[in-house]
Amino acid sequence: MKHTDIPHARGRILPLIAFVAAIALSFATVSVPELYAQQTKPPDAKQYSQLLQNIYQFILQNYVDEPDPTKLYEGAVKGMLDSLGDPYSTFLDPEMMSDLMSDTTGTYAGVGLYISKQTTAPTENAPLYIEVVSPIEDTPAWKEGVLPGDLITKIDGEDTSTLSVDKASAKIRGETGTKVTLTFKRGSYEFEVTFTRSKIEIPAIKNAVIPTAQGKIGYIRIIEWNPNTEPKMKTVLKDMKAQNIDKFIVDVRSNPGGLLDSVVDVSDLFLSSGVIVSTKGRDISENYEYKAKPDLAIPLTDRMIVLTDQGSASASEIFSGAMKDTKRALLLGEKTYGKGSVQQIFPINDAGFKLTMARYYTPSGVNIDKVGIQPDIVVPEPTLNDKELAEVQRLYDAGDIARYLQSTPQPSPEQRKTFAADLAKKYNVPELILEKLVRDEAERSQPARVYDLEYDVQLQKALDLIQSLDFDKDLRDAKTLAQIRQTAKAK
Repeated sequence: MKHTDIPHARGRILPLIAFVAAIALSFATVSVPELYAQQTKPPDAKQYSQLLQNIYQFILQNYVDEPDPTKLYEGAVKGMLDSLGDPYSTFLDPEMMSDLMSDTTGTYAGVGLYISKQTTAPTENAPLYIEVVSPIEDTPAWKEGVLPGDLITKIDGEDTSTLSVDKASAKIRGETGTKVTLTFKRGSYEFEVTFTRSKIEIPAIKNAVIPTAQGKIGYIRIIEWNPNTEPKMKTVLKDMKAQNIDKFIVDVRSNPGGLLDSVVDVSDLFLSSGVIVSTKGRDISENYEYKAKPDLAIPLTDRMIVLTDQGSASASEIFSGAMKDTKRALLLGEKTYGKGSVQQIFPINDAGFKLTMARYYTPSGVNIDKVGIQPDIVVPEPTLNDKELAEVQRLYDAGDIARYLQSTPQPSPEQRKTFAADLAKKYNVPELILEKLVRDEAERSQPARVYDLEYDVQLQKALDLIQSLDFDKDLRDAKTLAQIRQTAKAK
């Protein structure tokens, strides 16, 4: 599944259909070189349009074999969009269009990956591959241990550096029960996995009440920004308030985005006034401020923390930015992805295209595109370097964990700790990571945990902070994104 691009809920058909019709009615055969020779200065937009029509007719009438007009037309549109250098403005063939429309329903057949296109290469002239934003829980990709940041370099042997994210998504998806082989790159290590596609059903929200010594904490993880998210969130908050809960942790980690209307409606549950997000584009119709209404789902005095990471993108960044700039919540975790643009989808018969029509701005007026949002409290997730990743792969290749789980299918925390200490003598990997690997493998066939108090260091920190005496002061002292940007410029 591709990285969702916050399309407006509305769609429209561009006048491009009329443009195509105009091409079809033009039968003048021209000599393209002569047309160029007539120009004494670079053509303007109108002349380029005429030139494009003439070239289309010239190819249609003079190519050595009879060309397919549809392919010529699609190739021209694709070329124009590709020339923008924007990975989110792309042509959508019928299969890709169907996939994109299914993104907002929460159900499709595939392997369970949110993906995006790399926007910057690690080195000069390095290819830009398809990047995993996050795996979806309880899916084939999640069960195989695919991680955010993994690069997909090949799909069934085809290099992905030449593929758009929508084309890659269409190739990864397919009929339930069929197979697809993906080649991944994690750091300097490459590996290949053959998946059996399955039906992917994505819940909008997962939630739980976390009991602590000081009371109950409401934990809400937003998985999808779709039409079901706001009503589900409202129900969850109502149920939690009935339990007298006044502290909430909202988790948007590994959530790559969704519908703009959805994130605005959810944000409005926590805010009583002011701007949630604004959009600005060249077309004045794209300039709009989305404002909060007075009604609240929970009081403004209730404490709130939002968890973020590098997989929090697009709509998740709108929510995080709104909560941060209005000082409704503290952000904790890692810097977000950095996608601050809004796309609209334009159908053309069975096909269509996406076009970036605007950029969005947080309440303090900041666009975070290609920058992301730094949380108020930075808590990095433990990671492995290249040597440690190679050691983990050596561990899996040796089958030590698999053999251990055959004799001890459900090891206790104490048993995991003992086994991890033994593994650390053979493999140069931190013991805590090894413990988690053993536990995750033991639970691979089980439904994913709603939350993880054993190894989730960001959640652990959030629980401590939201119950601390320092919370209110930390919230008051937190800077808006505009203040952070002004401070950085002053240095």
